[in-house]
Amino acid sequence: MKTSDLEKELGLSKHTIRYYEKEGLITPQRDDNGYRRYSEEDLQTLKLVKFLRGLNISIDDVKAIIQGQLDFHECLKVNQIHLENQIESMKEVKKTIDNYHDKDLPLIPALENIEVNTKNWKLGFQKTTKAVSIGRKLTKSWAKRQIVYGMIVGALMSLLISMWFISDDYPIWMKVLIYFIVFIIMQLFIIAFSYKSTSSAMLDQTLNQSIEFLDDGIRYYQFKNPIKNIRYFFAVLFGKDEKFMQHYRYEDIRKVSLFAQKRYMKLVSPIAYENYVVDFEFEFHDGQKFYFYYPMILDDDSRYIATILEAKVSCIEDKDHILYAMKNGLNITDYMMNENKQDL
Repeated sequence: MKTSDLEKELGLSKHTIRYYEKEGLITPQRDDNGYRRYSEEDLQTLKLVKFLRGLNISIDDVKAIIQGQLDFHECLKVNQIHLENQIESMKEVKKTIDNYHDKDLPLIPALENIEVNTKNWKLGFQKTTKAVSIGRKLTKSWAKRQIVYGMIVGALMSLLISMWFISDDYPIWMKVLIYFIVFIIMQLFIIAFSYKSTSSAMLDQTLNQSIEFLDDGIRYYQFKNPIKNIRYFFAVLFGKDEKFMQHYRYEDIRKVSLFAQKRYMKLVSPIAYENYVVDFEFEFHDGQKFYFYYPMILDDDSRYIATILEAKVSCIEDKDHILYAMKNGLNITDYMMNENKQDL
């Protein structure tokens, strides 16, 4: 059998066949013209070699198996353990790749040290996008949910207002019309001020504002006034929200300021408790500013945000060292109260 015939039979290249010959796995004969001639035994040996190499068995182990120096099943056990370790390693690599790709993260070595930890929050405390963000970007699904919530609140308010102000003498069609007008007004009011509940005891007061930290810079929406917010809301529903978003490269950020603010909150209990929250202010080289009052930050985004700001923004005003707490996953209230105790 000639080399060309062997290539066709096995689907191996001439280079590979010569390599196996060099390794001593086959010993073809030479004809009078010096051309290699392969025997049936060579053919069967190469089929076995191809099969074993297909199982990711090293060439040295293949030689040992063929020469009877290594048990095939013992080799498989060792290879199985090795492959399982490789699979776990590749899963970690894939997780890192997916994390960088899905979050559109900038290339910062320090981000490697952040452990991916996505939390399964209850309804109302879930991220709306995969990007690292301050606040939650309004998405089409989130906007639809706000409409449903607004319809429930609007219907109840419209019913109460109708009961109080609509006379029994009005004809049915007029009552229905007034009720419908009040309902629409209430719905628009709720949309205009981004009135949404995150839980039975808390309102999300971020006014649909959000800042996303992407590979090439930040993208944010800033609440200007109720009318513009209505336009933004419906633009999101129809996939036209980009024109309402502001984009700045990291080098266009002149300064970022963080302020730890002491506020008092009530949850169910009438007794208010002390709570520290963080306000953010972004200043840009073109003179624009964005002050973000007490934004919601979910999952491990605090760690990412702190790492990205430290790496990408040259001027950071952070007298309370909030970035340190964020980067280390510390609760801001516990951190600030501990710092205040040390200052006493």
